[in-house]
Amino acid sequence: MTEGGAPAAGAPRIVPAVASDLADVVRIARASLPEAWSAGAFADELGPPSSLFLVARAATGVLLGYLVARTWVDEVHVLQLAVAPGARRAGVATRLLGEAIAQARARGAALAHLEVRASNAAAQAFYARAGFVTAGRRRGHYDDGEDALVMLRRLQEPPRSERAGGTA
Repeated sequence: MTEGGAPAAGAPRIVPAVASDLADVVRIARASLPEAWSAGAFADELGPPSSLFLVARAATGVLLGYLVARTWVDEVHVLQLAVAPGARRAGVATRLLGEAIAQARARGAALAHLEVRASNAAAQAFYARAGFVTAGRRRGHYDDGEDALVMLRRLQEPPRSERAGGTA
C-alpha cells in the first residue's frame, strides 16, 4: 500500500463483491476448495449487513481472489478465503485478509476466528503469519470427515510483523 491507503502499483484492489463477480468467485472456489460453495450460497452473502464479501481485482479487472466473513457483535468469522491458482503466492490473500480485519475492526470486532483443515499446513502457516493461533479442534467438521483446527486472533493490536513494518 502507498501512503493514504491506495494500493501500490500493480497491487490488486480490494473491493466489495457484486453480483457480476459471482461466476468468477465460484470458479476460484471450485479450483481451490474441496467444500466450494454454490453460486446461491455466495449470492446470499451479498446482502446481509453482517457479511464481509470482498474480492481482489487486478488492474486489468481480472478477479484474483475473494474472502467471505461474517461479523457478530465483537467477532468476525472468516468463512472462506481463496485465490485463483495463477495468482497465488503474490500477496493477494494477505491483502484480502488485511482488509477484512480492518473492516471488522471498524465494525467493533475484537476477535477473529476461522476453521482450517487439519491437513492444510500451508493455510495454517499463512494464518499463523497473520497473527492467528490454533485454539482447538473440531472433530469431523468437514463433509469428508476431516477435522478442522480452530484458529483465533485478537484484533486489539496488529501481529508482530505489522507492528515491525512488515506484512502479515
